[in-house]
Amino acid sequence: MYHGLTHWWAPLLLAGTSLMSGVALVAPWRRKFALARMAALSQVTLILAGWCLAQYPNLVTPDLTVSNAHAPEITLRLLVLALGAGAIVLLPSLAFLFHLFKGQETR
Repeated sequence: MYHGLTHWWAPLLLAGTSLMSGVALVAPWRRKFALARMAALSQVTLILAGWCLAQYPNLVTPDLTVSNAHAPEITLRLLVLALGAGAIVLLPSLAFLFHLFKGQETR
């Protein structure tokens, strides 16, 4: 992990994480709650990105790498087909629910 965090991009991620940490700390005092939420979200995203980049190409050290972790090609193709069929069924239902519950409030 240390070796992965000594690349050229690591100081940029650390600086961005530190900046977002400061913004998330100061923004609530200035009553900017949306900015504080976005800064906290950005901070967590940068931490996870740095962790993933530091471990690349390992997923689980030392046995599982990115290249040997994928499923067989036929499984991936069938997964894409199943996700497409599920989206065809789910998305119209979801749109109907949004339309139904976003209607005018009755008193």
